Formats: sequence, C-alpha cells, structure tokens
Amino acid sequence: MLNDEFFARKYVLKSFNMDLADVLSEVMMAPARRKKTRLRYRVAVIGGGSWATAIVKILSANLEHIHWWVREEEIVQGVSTYGHNPLYLSQVYINPKDVKISTDLRQVVAKSDYVVLVTPSAFLHKTLEPLKKSRLNHKKIINAVKGIVPETMQVITDYLKTEFNVPASNLAIISGPSHAEEVAQEKFTFLTAASESEELASVVAKFFTNRYVRASVSHDIMGAEMAIVLKNIYALGAGVYSGLGYGDNFIAAYIANCLKEMKRFVTSVYPDAERHISDSVYLGDLLVTAYSRYSRNRTFGNMIGHGLSVRVARLEMNMIAEGYFSCRCIHEMNKEFHADIPIVETIYGILYENNNVSSEMKRIAEHFV
Repeated sequence: MLNDEFFARKYVLKSFNMDLADVLSEVMMAPARRKKTRLRYRVAVIGGGSWATAIVKILSANLEHIHWWVREEEIVQGVSTYGHNPLYLSQVYINPKDVKISTDLRQVVAKSDYVVLVTPSAFLHKTLEPLKKSRLNHKKIINAVKGIVPETMQVITDYLKTEFNVPASNLAIISGPSHAEEVAQEKFTFLTAASESEELASVVAKFFTNRYVRASVSHDIMGAEMAIVLKNIYALGAGVYSGLGYGDNFIAAYIANCLKEMKRFVTSVYPDAERHISDSVYLGDLLVTAYSRYSRNRTFGNMIGHGLSVRVARLEMNMIAEGYFSCRCIHEMNKEFHADIPIVETIYGILYENNNVSSEMKRIAEHFV
C-alpha cells in the first residue's frame, strides 16, 4: 500500500526512471536505513509555532528520539493523524512515528536530556511556570528563542541561569539568518551553535546539520544572543523607514549604521577580541531580518511607518514582533553601560514615549555615514 511515507518523499516515476516495484522497495527500505544513521540523543522541542515546526523537521532527519510539546491539542491531533501542523507551516510533513507530540510539558521534558526552547519570548516565562527548577538544571538547554523575557528583562540564557539554576556549561543557542518559511522549503541555510562548552556546541551543530542546513560552532553565546535581540530592533526600524517611503539605497546605509551600533553595544556588554561582527550569526541575521518579506519585525515597523499607532499595529500582528520587547530591554540595560546607541534609543522613544515617527527617524538619519 502507498503510505504517507511514500507521498512525503515525493517519488515521481518519470523523474527517477523506476518501475513501481523499485519505488516501493526503495520506500520500504529508506526508513530502516535512515534509522541506523540517526543520532541517539533524547531531545525535546518546546513550542508549536513556525520556527518550532521547522526545527522539528530538521531534527527528525537526524535524531531517533524527539519529544515535541505544543500548547494546542489541535496541533497534536494534526501531527498524530495527518503528519502536519495545521496552524503553522502546514505544508511540512512530520512523521508521527519519528516524533512523539504532547501537551504535557512535564512529561516531554522528563523524557529528554536536551531541551530546545522555541516559544515566543513573550510567552516563555508562562510556558515554563509548571516546571520545578530542578526539572531543567540538569538538562542541556538549547535556546532558539529570538528575544528576551519581558517579565524579567533578561536575555534567555541569563533567565535560565537565574530562574532555573542552569549552569553556563549546559546552555547553548542556535541562531543565524533562518526564516522558518525558507527552512520548511529546504532552502540552504547557515546556522551557528554557540556555547561556552565546546563539546555542547559541537553536539548541537550535529543536531542541526543536514543536506540543506549547515551549522558552525562558536563560543560567543552571549554576543550571539545579544545580536539576536538587537537585530529585531533594527529590523523594526527598517520597516518604519520603508513605511515612511525611504528607498533601498537609504535602508542599506541605515543597516550599515545599525551594524556599527550593534558592535559598540555588544562589545560594551560582552567584550570578545575574537568576535567578527561580519559573521553570519551577526551580520547575516541582521540583514535577513531587516530585508525579508517574512520578517515580523520589519512588518510591524512598516505598519508604524504607514501611520498606525503602536497599539493598533500590535493588535494587527497575528504573531509576536520580538523587537517591541527587545527595545525596552536594551534601553534599560544601557542605563548601566552607557553605550552610544542612538538608533535603539530613537526607536524606543517611538514605541514607548509616543515620539513623532517621521521627525525622529529623519533626525537620526542626518547622522548616518
């Protein structure tokens, strides 16, 4: 019988010049062959959105034991019955035999040694509330959240250290220019696995490397995570400028100035002589978030540039624009470090102090080089 595995692998007789018996034989043998080469790590994925779905797709090609927590029972039923997340990236096939999906967070975490966090940062604190601190502090935690925790105004790794006593050696992030929609389409993507532990970073890189994703290793976990927070703010600003009618020529200059500001702030907070701000985990992620049609932060800023109030723009967004919360976090952090970050401070004034959008964005543009 032609099962879901056959359809998901999309064998086409003409393309492969095979007869039906050959195709069926290949399909029957493929899962067995793949299973022998998969890594035997027990990994949990926490989150049910687009990026979480894309991550599950990546990991399920490499790992034998994946446990997936989602909030919505509708997603559990969709994946278990049809092999698709009905709410996000519904075109992605998830083999229910390879991924155990549940709404029971404690159970999913208990069955895993590595935990990948992929919930929107605005919901992370509430999501993890049911867990006792002891449930996470002996796990290896891989942060794939692209923002900060609003309740504590911390980047995710700092939050995990203080709230769950997770040692730094057990923390890693996976980052880089990586819109979930393109990963779902298997378009070639570069990621970076960063951790103070070289061993953990190497393991995470193996988890996320396949035929269409390549993951490199870095020790600069805090610099890379701070770059994630900043690039969302700068992408929001790019959207504002676009909404105001500024063209690509100007926005390219704007992003160049954003990169210099990013370097100043990250160096002030986390000095690292070996950091290269032109690497894809910094510059690449900034570029894709500022320019891409998939960028939520650019879309949010574009609404504001077109004249919507911040409140209305937030209501119009059906997904979280992390830059909104990130901007407040960086503003508060900079009270200690006093870095020169006029772009962030201008966007903060627009988002939180009701400053005039057009005049404020024009004012800082006068100082770009």
